[in-house]
Amino acid sequence: MILVFLAVALVYGLAMGRNRLVIVMIGVYFSFFITRAIPWKELPLLGLKEAPENTVQVFIFLALSLGFYFLIPHSSLRGALKSGGRGANSWWQVLILSVLQIGLILAMIVAFLPTKVTASLSPLAQTIFVGSLAQFLWILLPFLAIMFLRSRHQQYSYDE
Repeated sequence: MILVFLAVALVYGLAMGRNRLVIVMIGVYFSFFITRAIPWKELPLLGLKEAPENTVQVFIFLALSLGFYFLIPHSSLRGALKSGGRGANSWWQVLILSVLQIGLILAMIVAFLPTKVTASLSPLAQTIFVGSLAQFLWILLPFLAIMFLRSRHQQYSYDE
């Protein structure tokens, strides 16, 4: 099962490419933090007296992620995200980024689910995705991977 997951992650990563993987990850971070920070009760325009159901919040999170995927390349972040091109990264870097991205999205979706639902997950899934330590690691590891898995041709300039 793990080998199938890794194979799917590698194919997904190679199909997306490093730049798009990074764009999706950044959009997922933005979407998660925005969705978690929405003051549902304090927005009179929404007419809500409490936060919407968890499935609605997951839908909002995924919709925002998709929106950021299309908006980020046309924003001022575009220049900071460019790297040396599709062939500039090795397959193992793309595999690491795609596994971390899939895990990040799953961990963030699990964060929206009620305790009753997360308690019914398999013990392995609970260990990997449920709890404050798991959430912390899934937020931290992709961020570190983006920082340290640079393209061979990518040069950062702080003078621009």
